[in-house]
Parts: sequence; C-alpha cells; structure tokens
Amino acid sequence: MKLILIMTIFFSATTFGSVVGMSTYPINDEGRLISAEVTGHMSQRNELASGLRYTQEVDRGKILDVTASGAQYSRGLHLGTGMDFTLIREDVSAPRVSIKPYLQLQKFENQSSNLIGAAPTIRKGMSIQSREFFPYLAIPSGLKIDSTTNEFVYYASMTFGASMPFPGANNDKVLLSLEGNKNMGASSDYIGCLVSWIWK
Repeated sequence: MKLILIMTIFFSATTFGSVVGMSTYPINDEGRLISAEVTGHMSQRNELASGLRYTQEVDRGKILDVTASGAQYSRGLHLGTGMDFTLIREDVSAPRVSIKPYLQLQKFENQSSNLIGAAPTIRKGMSIQSREFFPYLAIPSGLKIDSTTNEFVYYASMTFGASMPFPGANNDKVLLSLEGNKNMGASSDYIGCLVSWIWK
C-alpha cells in the first residue's frame, strides 16, 4: 500500500470540478491518494475555491474518486464522486482505456444543480530521456439538471493532461501534473497544474 498526499493548484474556468482528477495515474497495490485542492475560477466568477479529494484503488482496475470543495465569495459548494473502470489494460503496445461514471452536486449562491455523466479516457505511458510520464485524454459528457428550473442541459468537454515525476526532484515522491479542458457544449475552458507529494 502507498499513501499519497497531493497538493493541487487548479486554475479553472469551469463551473464544475475536475472529473478526471488523479484517477488516470497508475495506482498499484490498493494505493490511496489524499488531495488538497485549490481552484482559481477565471470566468463566470472570479474567486478561489478549496477542497479535498480522496482516490483509492478498491479493486484491480477499479479506482474510486471522491471530492468536496467550497468557494471563497459565493458560498459555492461542490460534492462529487466517480468510479474509474479499466476496459483495456495498458501494455507496451496498447494504451489504457477506461470509463468513469460520475455524479456531481453543486451549489452556487442560490442556484443548485446535479451533474450526471461519464468520462471515456485513454492513457499511455511514455518515456523521453529516461523520464516517464503519463499523458491522457478524456471526454466528460452528460446531463446537468438545474434544481431551480428543473431544466436538463447536455454538456460535453475534452480534457487533456499528463502526470510525471517532478523535474529535478530526483525521486518518485514528487509528481507534476498538467490538465486542460476545452468546452464542447455547455461547459467552459480551464487549465490546471497539479503538484503531488508521495510517500510509501
């Protein structure tokens, strides 16, 4: 087992939390991750949000992800959970393919909404100059249900990123992850940076 504490800084323009998170990072031996998250919203509203994320491999090929965060000025609240299921395991010639069904509950000022969706994800580990990193691509999509108006809105986005050992750290206890999101309908764009501290 390994315990991972991840300090996260996301610079985000989306109205909902990151779906992919650390569920694409190769977790072995029922690994556990505890994440502290700080989000800077740059559209719709300008404020900081902070929260916690818990990620654990509950079974081979099944990774549970739970997150909770709150916003600075709007008293916004975000709760989310998902389970990443491996469909194709990664090997030398094939990428890892998975799908992550998820549920998110959000409150922004006097408005609340629920997001139900799934994120098909593809990841392939690579090595450049003896440095290993894990790029990934996901397409989160689903329904957003506004509890105030009872409206159903379809949303979709494209999320891309990569995780790698922190350059210059000379060990595997510090990770650097970069993530971005492109709006494909009723979503928003964001770019993020994730710094991870790992111990075993």
